[in-house]
Amino acid sequence: MSQLNRVIGLRGLTLYGIGVTLGAGIYALVGEMSAVAGLYAPLAFLLAGVLAGLTGVSYAELGSRYPESAGEAAYVANGFNRRWITAVAGYGVALSGSISAAVVLHGFAGYVGELVDVPAWLAITGALAILVAIAAWGVRESIWMAGAITLIEVAGLLVILAVATPQAISNPVPVTLPAGIPWTGVFAASVMAFFAFIGFEDIVNMAEETRSPQRTLPLAIIITLSVSAVIYVAVSWVAVRTMEPELLAQEGGPLAAVFERATGLSGAPIAMIAVLAMINGALVQVIMASRVLYGLARRELSWSGFARVHPRRKTPVFATAAAGLLIWLLAMSGALGSLATAASTVTLLVFALVNAALLAVRRQGGPKPRFTAPIWVPVLGVIANLAVVVGVVFQVSL
Repeated sequence: MSQLNRVIGLRGLTLYGIGVTLGAGIYALVGEMSAVAGLYAPLAFLLAGVLAGLTGVSYAELGSRYPESAGEAAYVANGFNRRWITAVAGYGVALSGSISAAVVLHGFAGYVGELVDVPAWLAITGALAILVAIAAWGVRESIWMAGAITLIEVAGLLVILAVATPQAISNPVPVTLPAGIPWTGVFAASVMAFFAFIGFEDIVNMAEETRSPQRTLPLAIIITLSVSAVIYVAVSWVAVRTMEPELLAQEGGPLAAVFERATGLSGAPIAMIAVLAMINGALVQVIMASRVLYGLARRELSWSGFARVHPRRKTPVFATAAAGLLIWLLAMSGALGSLATAASTVTLLVFALVNAALLAVRRQGGPKPRFTAPIWVPVLGVIANLAVVVGVVFQVSL
């Protein structure tokens, strides 16, 4: 059986990780968080980054121990040796990534509909067909295309920081601070912000196409989370000091509005970058889901055809096509809100499983890692992720 092509280095893998983690979230999420946490939105991003970092460090060690596609499935299999738990972890990751791509494509179709009179289903279908073709074309080409768009996304955020920071420092908007930190709002916003960090875990599913994965995976995960956290905190700080939080919360494109307030120019370029970010996020999720299906097939937990690799392109073409079809069906279902909540809950449970798997692997021994996490990290990771699950379920039930 043909193997995947090891062509990804640290730079490409890090751009891949930053692209899926930053994605379009920061371009839209700042407004919603301002409605909940006000001027304390940056603090909410910081707390969310700490929570994501706990699981990220556990992923870094496990990735250096077991550099395989369908990474979560591999970690759970080695930790618990239960096929059904392994399958739940693997399919949960593939499903949550596919739902994320479906939601992003709906947002993309909305932007396109504002510019051109095109039905949403046609915009989604056309864009997805192109993304699947790119993913099947070759991993080197897919990663570098995603990396190029990531650089554009980050450049847009740096432009916003450059034009808005002087005003945020010298002439911030007049806002009356509450008597103390509104922790209820901050924690609610932190849960929201946590989902903006989800995506770093996709890095491990590229392990079999990465050069020196035992070294590269941990570095890419840590760099991705660090860069994303700094950008999230900095951009949200500038945003809530440039525009009143209550006005920011009413904007459909909050960062475009910040750009307009700071420069007096049209925010259209920032909106276009947000569209590119959506496309990038969907492309990365297509790649990730296909590698998870490939890895599950290698473990005989899915159809064996998903493990077939194109002899020339070195990509899992059947798995890629299946990922695209699943995303399309989810996008056409019209039940994205409830599906997204379910997917978020599944992701948190998988994170808890991964942290628990690291504790189990430590107890059993196993391959020597190139990177070792402090023992308290997976312990806190299990507790924190389960606590967020309880919070999400409680919020939904209200």
